[in-house]
Amino acid sequence: MKERNKLPISVQLLLEKEDKILLMKRKNTGYEDGKYSLPGGHVESNEEIRKALIREAKEEIGVKIDLQDIELYKVLNRKVSKEQEYIDFIFKANHWTGSITNEEKEKCEEIKWVDINKIPENTLNFIPKMLKEKDSIYLSYNWEEK
Repeated sequence: MKERNKLPISVQLLLEKEDKILLMKRKNTGYEDGKYSLPGGHVESNEEIRKALIREAKEEIGVKIDLQDIELYKVLNRKVSKEQEYIDFIFKANHWTGSITNEEKEKCEEIKWVDINKIPENTLNFIPKMLKEKDSIYLSYNWEEK
């Protein structure tokens, strides 16, 4: 009998304004440092997924997001390595309060708004694919290569 999969779950936040998205440059995380990613993080034990997103937004970029202002954008089934895979819930927020600030300077080199059509080359590879995939809420990433 095969062992049941115990996937880590993460949440990520897609913020848009004027054809730009918010990206964070990773540092000292041990995963893809030097690359841009979306704000977000792991869902904690016994934590509802949308509330994890709200918590991560506050912890990482200092903004408050209300439950009614988020919508599910994509569910990403991501293969990280031969040994590890993730389920990522990517939410889009239509409204937030507070100023966007780098609240985790030890893990984030910079935060910036980037033109949605000019995503930096040093961005996590699934992000451009995710932005182009308009037809499906589900996205499988990196399974072919591993």
